[in-house]
Amino acid sequence: MISWLIRKRKITILFFVMFMLVGALSFLQLPQREIPEISPSVAQVTTVYPGASAELVEQNVTNLMEEALEPIQEISSLSSVSNPNISLITIELEGGVDADRIWNEIRQQLTNAASDFPDDVHTPTLNSNLSIQGLATYQLTFNEETNLTEVNDLIDRWSKRIVQLEDIISISAQGALDKEVLVEIDYEAMQEAGIITNQLIGALNGELSTLPPGEWRTDEYNYRVELDTYESLSDLETLALGYSQEEVIRLGDIASINEVFQAPAEKVFYNGEEAISLTFYLKEGASVTKAQSELDQFVTEMEQDLPTGVEMNLLYSQADLVEELFKDLAISFAIAVASVLLVCSLGLNVSTALSVALAIPVSLSLGAIVYPFVGIDLNLISLIAIIIALGILVDDGIVVNENIERRLQLGDKPLHAAINGTKEVAVSVVTSTLTVVFTFLPLLLLPGEAGAFIRPLPVVLIATMIASTFVALFLIPTFRSIKESKKGRQQERKSAGFLGKAFDHSSTFYSENVVRRITRRPLLTVIIGFLIGTAAYGLIPFIPLEFFPDTDREEVFLEMKLAEGTSLAETERQANVVEDWLENIEYVESVTSYIGTTVPRLFGPGGGGVAGEHVANFFVFINKDKITTRETVDTWNEKLVELFPDKTFTASMIESGPPVGAPIAIEIRGESMERLGEMATEVKTILAAAEGVTTVNDDVGVPLTAVQFVPERDELESHGLSSNDLAETLRLVGEGIPIGQLQTPGELLDMRMIIDKGELDSQEVLAELTLPSVQGDTVSVADLVSMEEATTAPSIPHQNMVRTITVRAYPGGERSTDEILNDTRDSLEEVVADNGYSLVIGGETSARTDVFIDIGKIFIVVVFLILIVIAIQFYSLTIPVLIMSTVYLAVAGALLGLFITQTGLGFMSMMGAVSLAGIVVRNGIVLIEFIEQRRKEGADPKEAVIVASKQRFRPIVLTTMTSIAGLLPIALGNSTLFKPLGIAIVSGLIFSTVLTLIIVPALYLLGVRFRSKRI
Repeated sequence: MISWLIRKRKITILFFVMFMLVGALSFLQLPQREIPEISPSVAQVTTVYPGASAELVEQNVTNLMEEALEPIQEISSLSSVSNPNISLITIELEGGVDADRIWNEIRQQLTNAASDFPDDVHTPTLNSNLSIQGLATYQLTFNEETNLTEVNDLIDRWSKRIVQLEDIISISAQGALDKEVLVEIDYEAMQEAGIITNQLIGALNGELSTLPPGEWRTDEYNYRVELDTYESLSDLETLALGYSQEEVIRLGDIASINEVFQAPAEKVFYNGEEAISLTFYLKEGASVTKAQSELDQFVTEMEQDLPTGVEMNLLYSQADLVEELFKDLAISFAIAVASVLLVCSLGLNVSTALSVALAIPVSLSLGAIVYPFVGIDLNLISLIAIIIALGILVDDGIVVNENIERRLQLGDKPLHAAINGTKEVAVSVVTSTLTVVFTFLPLLLLPGEAGAFIRPLPVVLIATMIASTFVALFLIPTFRSIKESKKGRQQERKSAGFLGKAFDHSSTFYSENVVRRITRRPLLTVIIGFLIGTAAYGLIPFIPLEFFPDTDREEVFLEMKLAEGTSLAETERQANVVEDWLENIEYVESVTSYIGTTVPRLFGPGGGGVAGEHVANFFVFINKDKITTRETVDTWNEKLVELFPDKTFTASMIESGPPVGAPIAIEIRGESMERLGEMATEVKTILAAAEGVTTVNDDVGVPLTAVQFVPERDELESHGLSSNDLAETLRLVGEGIPIGQLQTPGELLDMRMIIDKGELDSQEVLAELTLPSVQGDTVSVADLVSMEEATTAPSIPHQNMVRTITVRAYPGGERSTDEILNDTRDSLEEVVADNGYSLVIGGETSARTDVFIDIGKIFIVVVFLILIVIAIQFYSLTIPVLIMSTVYLAVAGALLGLFITQTGLGFMSMMGAVSLAGIVVRNGIVLIEFIEQRRKEGADPKEAVIVASKQRFRPIVLTTMTSIAGLLPIALGNSTLFKPLGIAIVSGLIFSTVLTLIIVPALYLLGVRFRSKRI
């Protein structure tokens, strides 16, 4: 086939041009984004139980749903939090399942469980679209004279128009006020009119919750039947409630009805000004740059609609980061291409270097054909993979070119040199490509978010390397045969490349001086080489450990928590103090405060911080030229605790990899929340006392202060009243009772009924309230209940149906999580002495260990697959082990490079070690293949080793140099995420190549000696 395609060069070139164009078009149409689109199989179930405590929510809602979901085996994790008024359940599915089918099954189970809920519980809602990603956030600032109703109406209009944008799925408005219809009852007027609460609620529900009349069918025509209902507040005021002295009592007689803004549940401030934060969210698979281009036009139209006094400011856009990222990577790519071509020109002639240069765009284009079919877009991971591929995709071309050049020097004609030179190395080229493919293929099996995050890397490398093999075996020989034929016959060929003579002298010196000495003492050579390599493994304890490196970006998150139960107004007041402190720091560029809500989902599956009236999240931009992100986070975690001791602060940064949660997370599991709380306090005390810990908190908080009403049962029975009558009255005095929705022209408004308290507080109003008695008079509410102060749980968390409190700790300064855990582990384990209680240490350390174990398993699979490929090629069991020794040496070199640069041993450096396994064996395969060929030609083992070493010295050194040249922009670049990978591969290549040139020949001779003794 090789011979036929090289001879039929027009057909060969035609096919490559066609596929190259298809690949180029495919590449240009790929969506662009910062990181890969990760869609975890996670959903959240939200169920509202108005007015219920956390204990009631747990018993009557959460437990019922968890029991209904327990039989579904595809659920890998089930966590929940029962808060006052609301139950939140987070469901995570096993990997590789049919998520849509499971979500439908879960919805059915939730519906079944809801049939046993108390009447006041709302229907559970399941949201499985938690991976939606924010594109850009704009801040609307306004002054006191701004008409907020007009602003809210504008936001509603914009939300409806957003469907016009192809790549934007939705818009969220944080800090905006929702409207409602408030029915404020004059309680004295209601009692004088003889109207009771149930009567009032029934009349309103009867008007607002009418059934559609349907249609009337006749023999001639089917008539739609419509019932005219109230559509305005003035209509509602005329609603009849009853009669008194032959006069109709209407709703307006006992209550005032007004359209008002609901009490705010969240507030946003931008650089000290009150604001509304608008975040636009991307559709799945959308391109960031294309979506931002559409959005820019939409925002221009929005700005023209803004009322006087309202300004719209861009806070953050992914597109800016993506454009900067692509610009930096384009420079790195250009440097890598130039470096590779420069290195090639050192040892190859001009025509050979041109053919290698031709392999770069053709291989990348052919590889891009598969990207759309496997869901790969242009992002940080895929672009880095292309740069990595750049350094190794030319290896096959160099090997083929160099052998064609050798055949030409032996006197072959151009066509025969191209055919024979390619055939001689074809098996080695295919085998070496298979080793690379089998190296990266198991990475596709890496589970979890880490696997999804890194997935573009193996896909791009596998596709590109397979394409480069076709280019090396078919296109490059065709190109060389055409170029050499045009040159005509040459009497003597000069040594190729700018440093051709230097390579010739080096290869002669290497074969005659180094290898010939190795042949005399192969055992001593192997022992010394492996002792040097093994010594590098002793450096592991001195290499810092980190799962993913810190990012050095300008965004910093700061979460402030006050005591549970703190009102939004008090949180706002205290947040303003912290905001003032932040704005006075010289390196702070801007501050946005999200009070009661989270930072928008702009940087991953979740926003920054948690939501709650007692929580404020600050989104801060800093000047990176004045301070690093890590220094900022450590400084704030240390200083804020001293400046504001009554608050809890957690400063954090954007993670460079998939989120892994808190650095240290201690889960305490058991039955009694009281006992769990005591244990959590002990754990927090231990961690807070540990050196290097700046912040410690848990996911429950301090107990809430509650006002508990104890009914006087005898009094209730004597007056014919129930606990529900009391509960309704208490709700009317407090937050009010929802009473449905009013359909006004163009708008559906929620309605709420409440007692008009005037300037009195709730307790003062309650003291004056009376309820109608069956005895014909009224009874004071104060006579029916006694009031006392109590405490209640702020929340009750579950982990896989078991009550679990999680204590989180955040280190600062130089101490690592491993050092802190080593100091505190014994004390932590002593906390859980009770039967039925357990303690689990998790967080980043646990996640890192799990991923490292998965990578270790994958590495074993990689070695096994490579061994099989080499064994099949050489039909030997000793040669594969011999060649795989280069992997051992390469990993040693990677560890040495990490130690020298003090780069963290983490996920990406482990990826570098796995990548080395497929890259470094290629040199060993080519060298052993030529030794075997020389032996088949009749040379004795020592002479075959010397001759083959001389012949393969140049391609081995050139391929190593091109790989290093391609990876240097990564190893020396500014990408904190990929720098460990680049350093690991570059240092591993240098170390293993030097030792491979020495140890592989020695090991081969030892193997020959061993086999001859056996024979």
